[in-house]
Amino acid sequence: MKQARAAARRDQILHAAAAEFDEVGYAAASLSSIAARLGRTKGAMSYHFSSKASLAQEVAANQYEHWGEVIERVRADGYDGIDALVILSFVVAARFRDDVVVRAGIRLQQDAGLHGVDLPTPFVGWNDLTQQLLENASDAQLPPGLDAEGVAEVMVQAFAGLEQVSYRLAHAKDISDRVRRYWLLLMSSFRIDDAENRIARLSVEAERY
Repeated sequence: MKQARAAARRDQILHAAAAEFDEVGYAAASLSSIAARLGRTKGAMSYHFSSKASLAQEVAANQYEHWGEVIERVRADGYDGIDALVILSFVVAARFRDDVVVRAGIRLQQDAGLHGVDLPTPFVGWNDLTQQLLENASDAQLPPGLDAEGVAEVMVQAFAGLEQVSYRLAHAKDISDRVRRYWLLLMSSFRIDDAENRIARLSVEAERY
């Protein structure tokens, strides 16, 4: 029972920190402001997290555990290639819109204010996964002059920008529609037929995850 209470309290602190990082960024956040969200003092948090940096590391690390589980489930259900990429993009978009811990983790990895905080290098894992799934996509023709590695990098860069534009202009409320348009353009480049119906079907499948 004591361990369950400690885990629940740690989770509360993590969500409060994520909300603070999401709203004001790492540099402007403080342990005092995070504690205020919980109606507690900094000292009450010190048992679980000794510093703002340790909180940021935990929020960012949550990203890798979170997406690893989702990717395993999508692949276990038999999705690969373009279909897996479409499903994952809609899942990421929905979590970015709805889950403050996910959103804060993404923001922290791009936050210029994190001096001296040891976080994993962003984007590299998504580049590798996207390249691998593209190489498995037998129904997609890559644009002339680009290999799977180059296309994967462009896709990840564009998706990261899509998230930020959607958040800044509409607090991510329109992100699913932006992802749909992203895929309409890409599937046209890949010479995939019936793109609109395929995207619509896979976006519904993504809701299972």
